Parts: sequence; structure tokens; C-alpha cells
Amino acid sequence: MNKVLIFGSGGRESAIAWKLAQSSLVESIVVAPGNAGMKTIAKTTISPCKLVGIEMLSLAQKLQPRLIIIGPEQPLVDGVADLLEESGFVVMGPHKAAAQLELSKIFAKTFMTEFAIPTAEYAHYDSYESAMTGLGSWDFTDGIVIKSDALAGGKGVVLCDSRTEAEKVLFDFMKNPAVSVQTDHILFEKKLHGRELSAFALLDGQDVVILGYACDYKRIFDGDKGPNTGGMGTYTPSDIPNAGHQKQIFAIAQKVSLGMISRGTPYQGILFIGLMLDGSEANVIEFNIRFGDPETQSLLPVLDADLYTLLEATAAGKLSQLETDDLQSKKKAVHIVLASQGYPSLDKIKNPILTGQKIKFPSEIPAQAEIFFAGVREEHGELINSGGRVLGVSYIADSVEEARVGAYQVVKEIAFKGQQYRTDIAKGRL
Repeated sequence: MNKVLIFGSGGRESAIAWKLAQSSLVESIVVAPGNAGMKTIAKTTISPCKLVGIEMLSLAQKLQPRLIIIGPEQPLVDGVADLLEESGFVVMGPHKAAAQLELSKIFAKTFMTEFAIPTAEYAHYDSYESAMTGLGSWDFTDGIVIKSDALAGGKGVVLCDSRTEAEKVLFDFMKNPAVSVQTDHILFEKKLHGRELSAFALLDGQDVVILGYACDYKRIFDGDKGPNTGGMGTYTPSDIPNAGHQKQIFAIAQKVSLGMISRGTPYQGILFIGLMLDGSEANVIEFNIRFGDPETQSLLPVLDADLYTLLEATAAGKLSQLETDDLQSKKKAVHIVLASQGYPSLDKIKNPILTGQKIKFPSEIPAQAEIFFAGVREEHGELINSGGRVLGVSYIADSVEEARVGAYQVVKEIAFKGQQYRTDIAKGRL
């Protein structure tokens, strides 16, 4: 029997702990720092911990887990996986050198160019002045995608339809101190068209296994309106990817693995591949170096495999020893995020996020449903909201539509002041 230590505190880590708790190989789970809502997950306790290297190492040395899973990206790009491995721990998460795939969107784009991975045309700039000059020669017939080169929690990508919009985004990202996303380097991309898909692959430094797929809704309002968020809902699709797309996606994951090996920085962990499917083509939008949030909350409920076995084999470089066909069940899952009023504000002074509100829950939750907690804390024995994305409801059913209906039935029975959620998750196509 094994102890697992998960670092993180959001809905993603809630879902990972929930799925690991179902494994007969897992005796106990500690989530650090976790959140108060995780206390209801079987085999799970939470432990205070700042997500910085020395504190994470200290907790690991105290607990001596068999496997460590690093949920969020910041500790990975800070090199915490390296630190923990050097101290003898088995870690699920890439080393600092490989984590550049998410740390720098410019690095990721040049990596894709180097290893012939299909992606949108792009240009990048190292100053506000040069970026403004670059805008002058940009064809705005189809608009422009502007991406901060820095980590931005899903808020560093803006689709602009005009030069006026683009100039404002550049000023905000590169000059406006009131905006939380700040960068010295900026990326311009041509818009890709089609259907978005998130693919998840396990890379163990040599072998590649596709874990599954999800569709994510990034914008805050129905109809894909408003600013980008970290994600307002997901579902596991039944009609995509087709067999041709699946071959392309596997080839992309293999190119990443081989490319990283050739650079002397083998990739070992979960690889999130954000894609745009257009006809028979699959183009990469972005790479992330960890499980997606909230994609994990729809992906793991329909995973027909022991998650501990998969993650431990990935971290230990032993994927080739596993049988990894048909990891996804025939069931489908829909996940709906409930967020606080004001989210996803980039300017906390002009548009503050409303927190500290008591959350009301339904008296009974169907067996097919699961609530995964994120921005919550406990006060006088009750949960209150403490962040932008508060919680999410996942529902498992035989079809996407049945899962969608079930998820919204549960969502409508949850209430807190200022709550907001999209009403069109999994309704029609993205």
C-alpha cells in the first residue's frame, strides 16, 4: 500500500485525489495545501504548505510518500521536480528544463518550428515598442491572437478583432501595472479556425501514452463571449477526435518526446496539448506541462484504469510495462464551473472579486455526480468562497447530453452570493 502526496489546492487536485482514492494500491493521500472541500475525499487529508521548493521538500521528507504529484505549473517551472528527485523521491512532473514548454510560449513556438509540429503562423517581440511596430504591418482581416510570454493562469491570451483592441492589450500586458498579467515578451499569432480539443498524454522520458481528450470553454460568458478565464467547463466529446486526428495527436506527442530527448531534457510527466481541429488537420495551439484545470475534472471520471499505476509508471519511466489500450470508458462526463462575481478580473481595484460568501449545497447529490472544490475555505464549520473559480460539478452518464442535463440539475441547487456560471457547457459544438 502506498502514500501519495499531491501539491496544489484547486479543482484539478481535488479530481486527482478523488480518482487516486479509488485505487486499491493507495493507502493514503495528502494534498498540500489543499482546500477545505477536499476533506470529504476518501483516504485524503490536507496539510499546510507554501508551494515553494524548500517547504515542499520539507513536507515530502516528513511524509515519505511513494509518489509525489505536482499539480500547478509554477512549482514545475521553478524546478521543484528536480529538487525532489535529487532528494530521492519519485515525482510526477517534468524537470525545469522541459517545463519551458509552458513557461514560455515563445520557446514552445520555436520548439514546434524546430521539430515540425503543426501550429499557427506567429511573430514575437521583446519590447513594447517593437511589438507596436509589428502591429503596424499585421493584417487584421482575421484579427490577431496576442499571448503573454509569462505564466498567466489562463488569462494571458486575448483574441483581438481590431488594431485598437490589440494596442490596448499590448499596453495592459506590457505597461499597465494595474493589470495582473505582465510580460516583457509578447507573441502574435494568426487565428486558427475549427474545433478546439485538449489532448492529454503521458510521457515517461521515452514512451508515450494518450490518456484521453476533453473540450474546454475558456471565455466567461455564454456563446464564448467575454474575457478568457482559466476554464468555465469541460466535457469528454463523443464525435472527436476521429481516427486520423488521433494518429496526428499521437505523432505530435511523440515529436515532443523525441525533441526533448534530442535537446538533452527528456520530458517525464503529463503533457497537455491544446489543439484546433480543422477538417483533417490538427494544429497545436499550446502545450501545458500538467493536468488541465478544469479538463481533469471531466477526464478522470471516465478513466477506465488505475490512475496510481499510470502515474507511478510515468514517473518511474516504466510505461512500456503497462497495458494501455482503451483507457477511457464508454461513459461521458460534463463538468461545470461556478465562479465568483468579478472573475476573471485582471484589475482587482476597479473590478474586485466578491469572496467570503456562504455556499448552499443540495441536501442530496446523485451518485453520478461529484463536486470538486477549488476556491473555498471553512468558516464556522461552513464552506465559503475564497477565490475566482470556486467549485465545479462533474456528472457521468451514457451520453454527453445526459451528462449535461444531470450536471446542470445539481448546479442549480448550489448557491452563493454573486455566483456565475455558463449555461451552455456541452451544448452544441465549440
